[in-house]
Amino acid sequence: MIGKIFPKSAGSFKNRIRYMFGCTKHDHEISGIRTIGFNTMSRDPLPAILQGDETDVLEMIREFDQVETLRRLSIDSDKPIKPVFHAMLSLSPGESLTTAQWRSAVQTYLTELGFDETNQFVAVMHQDKDHLHVHIVANRIRLDDTFSVVKDSNERSTSMDSVSKLEDRFGLTKASRPKDTWGVSITHAELQASIRDNDFPLKHKMIAKIAGAIEATNAQNGDMFTFTRLLRKQKVFIHLTLNDEGQPKGISFEFQGKHISGRQLKRSRLTWHKLTTQEGISYDSETIHQLQAEIKRRDSEEQERAIRIYYYEFRRRNQGIYIKFTARQIEVMKIVEAIMKLIELIFGGGFTAKESNIERYYIEYIPGKGLNKLDTNQFQLVHSPDWQNDAGKGHLWQ
Repeated sequence: MIGKIFPKSAGSFKNRIRYMFGCTKHDHEISGIRTIGFNTMSRDPLPAILQGDETDVLEMIREFDQVETLRRLSIDSDKPIKPVFHAMLSLSPGESLTTAQWRSAVQTYLTELGFDETNQFVAVMHQDKDHLHVHIVANRIRLDDTFSVVKDSNERSTSMDSVSKLEDRFGLTKASRPKDTWGVSITHAELQASIRDNDFPLKHKMIAKIAGAIEATNAQNGDMFTFTRLLRKQKVFIHLTLNDEGQPKGISFEFQGKHISGRQLKRSRLTWHKLTTQEGISYDSETIHQLQAEIKRRDSEEQERAIRIYYYEFRRRNQGIYIKFTARQIEVMKIVEAIMKLIELIFGGGFTAKESNIERYYIEYIPGKGLNKLDTNQFQLVHSPDWQNDAGKGHLWQ
């Protein structure tokens, strides 16, 4: 079972109640609607709605809305409130509960969230082709002489605990808790893109890398410096937003040139506040300058990673010269140009160059010396004394 609490709202209950009774367009196909329970003076609107008459549902809405009016008349307060509570309890495909079981589940759920018999509520079950779920709309204002409002602090944690108890009680499939999973829903656009590209969405790749870095940091009893280094090894880079005191107030992550804030990736775990409190990555405010320096190391380390061994083939008709050199990627074309000039000095023109990974006899080019005169010390044999059989020319080394 999954419990979801929708954003609360001020004003009338009209939109929520009409939605749950099927009076407005839905974002999913409904094959059946059943009233599970309610505690208002007005009667069940569903029978009339099925006949095309909304009189009873409008009466129920009026009764819900009237409570806030009574509160304003009784309490001299301009403090804004959001009385409209809307939640959903959803079963896994193939699971079901009887009407009595649903009614008991709804009552238990609302009670554990702080609602009591003075709070109006209505619960309606929807059935579609995939699963059964119940919408619950409740009035957070208590209809008593206090007109107090149900508190919503820690309600999401309370909701998860209540759902877990209901799963045990009715033998339902256990849903993963957010603290046990890094799952993030995929939008329709992201799903289509992943199918088209035959790859996971970039956001989900980032979350997987960040999650691994958090776990590794905690395993090492590391801090924000450890976290930064571990991310950098996976080519994920941190960017900080500072407040007026020069301390981090926000964090974003960069991967493959894409920047996404921690809040957008997973607000419940990857903001700066959540990382340093909930996720246990320690940070000392006195080390902000050192941390910024650690983050900036990204450029130099990226350049170092770009250094690798290149194998190039220089060919003229049936003649081939195979040369190895070590360089950064941005230096390759300059080095190839220098090698071409040197080869032309020795053998004459007509050679072309292309990168090759074929294991052949080769010589090593040592860059850094001028080409004002022929200098064979720029080359040394590193593989075979039979190189001249490939090149078709004399020795190029001493």
